[in-house]
Amino acid sequence: MALFALIGGSSPQPHLDNKIMLHLLSLVKNKRPKILFCPYAKINQIEKSINKFLKLVSNLDCDVVSLNMKNLNSFSLLLNECDIFYVDGGCCDDLISFFKKNGLDKILKSYVNTNKIFAGSSAGAMLYTNVAMGDKYAYCDNFHTYNYKMVKCLNILNLDICPHYQNEDLVIYNDELKEYNMDAFGIEEDCMLVINDNKFYVIKEDLTKSVYFFDSTKDYLMIPLYEGVVYEKDCSFRS
Repeated sequence: MALFALIGGSSPQPHLDNKIMLHLLSLVKNKRPKILFCPYAKINQIEKSINKFLKLVSNLDCDVVSLNMKNLNSFSLLLNECDIFYVDGGCCDDLISFFKKNGLDKILKSYVNTNKIFAGSSAGAMLYTNVAMGDKYAYCDNFHTYNYKMVKCLNILNLDICPHYQNEDLVIYNDELKEYNMDAFGIEEDCMLVINDNKFYVIKEDLTKSVYFFDSTKDYLMIPLYEGVVYEKDCSFRS
């Protein structure tokens, strides 16, 4: 069964330990994991997205194939051949539109019962969820950010998330999530939530950051999650 690795985004500070990527690679049995990288959350910055990811993994023992318009028709084959499918951050609304327009959503869902690792950062993490807090229409004014909106995603996982949760203005998520009657997570930058069916745990690049679980069975009580602990629910997060 597939694993899901949801990253809350990346802060500007350099990640010298590259802890999150190293952990992702450690989950793969193959000696040299193969990553299929999707840059289409940054529809106008494709090359920049690809180059940034290649730099991130440049010192790691893995192979990377980037999805592009030339190999897009081979998405199913590329997905079959990879160990990790990694979706970059950007605009989730655009990413969802791209997947549905090109039929990638149906292909992706056909692989969720395999042993693949489905990973994503920010918008890329949102992709797999039922609904998530997006910032396509957000704007800054007087040191605050306004107009965050929930985005309907692919509903592979029956949960909702808020990436970049360390942003103080995203406190509005704590009320928004109650409208959807499902478990939710606030994931700060440089943190990864790993989900394996009904079990989950966190990996932190920065120990000052965190991930919070809002349990729908406990009136959405906000529960901080700690690295080194495997948590378990009574039922699967899979839709």
